[in-house]
Amino acid sequence: MGNRTDFTWSHNTDTTALHSILQYTDKAGMSLVNVMGYSGHAFRIIIDREAVEVGSYSFFDWKLRHGEVMQNLGFTIQTAGKQTNTPPTPEELEEGIRLVQETIDRGLPALGWDLFIPEWGVIYGYDDEKRIFQCRDIRKDGELPYEKLGRGEVTELYVLAVTGSRPVDRRSILRGALQLAVNHAHDTYVELESSNHRNGLAAYDAWMEAFINRSVDPFGNGVNTGKICDAREFAEQFLQELSTSWPGDEQHDGQFRALAKEAAEHYSIVAERLGQMRSMFPFPQGGEPNQDAQAERALELLREAKAEETQGIMLLERMLELLD
Repeated sequence: MGNRTDFTWSHNTDTTALHSILQYTDKAGMSLVNVMGYSGHAFRIIIDREAVEVGSYSFFDWKLRHGEVMQNLGFTIQTAGKQTNTPPTPEELEEGIRLVQETIDRGLPALGWDLFIPEWGVIYGYDDEKRIFQCRDIRKDGELPYEKLGRGEVTELYVLAVTGSRPVDRRSILRGALQLAVNHAHDTYVELESSNHRNGLAAYDAWMEAFINRSVDPFGNGVNTGKICDAREFAEQFLQELSTSWPGDEQHDGQFRALAKEAAEHYSIVAERLGQMRSMFPFPQGGEPNQDAQAERALELLREAKAEETQGIMLLERMLELLD
């Protein structure tokens, strides 16, 4: 087992925000470990091969990928805004404001992007007379004028609201999550095909390419190392919990628990190797990733992490077969 013991927070802010929203639904009480695991986010990795730029972790089709995740968790959603780095038009802003107000009126917070910082957070209240939202992200908990929605540091509007919920059974939600993780590991995200970003196992190669070329952005690398290491600590914990809590006395149930335990051991090593990188390249200073000795050590750690993750993914595939 890894050294981490506190799994009540994560650097992956879309997942923590979604976890907060879930607490106001019929899925209340689901732990952050389970949300990280059942969303597949514990297995997420996206890296830019030129510089490991700071926005790599968020370089995916938010509406599409968050939609897949929420569907797997048993929810229907609605979103407003576009991922375009352009400020919303007055009409788009009004649509976003209306969606947030409607979901808050139903007793649910909304997910928002770049409220006080370019990360995800929650919008949990509003005052129509003062035209302000109450919002919380990793920077602060405070008031945001309506006009600032989608006009923060990176000027793009994105809000997500839960519009409905259905019951889900553990087996189908786990099958969906493992499928999302395996797809992410092997398939190029359509939205990344024409970019320098890679997802899944190919992201390790992209990361190594930037180190080989000594073209790593220290700040971006620090941010992404922290987020991916955090995710893999959750992957280990999620699999560890599955290995002890998965029910059933049939032979295949025992096999399933054994595979989960074995996968947890591989992800423990992935998390440990990335933890060494996190110490070498701490956020926000980022260390010296392009200094020869540091770069060579990082390449060694990334090769080992990729080898372990490759084994881990193979075990997830075997777990998936047992669920089918």
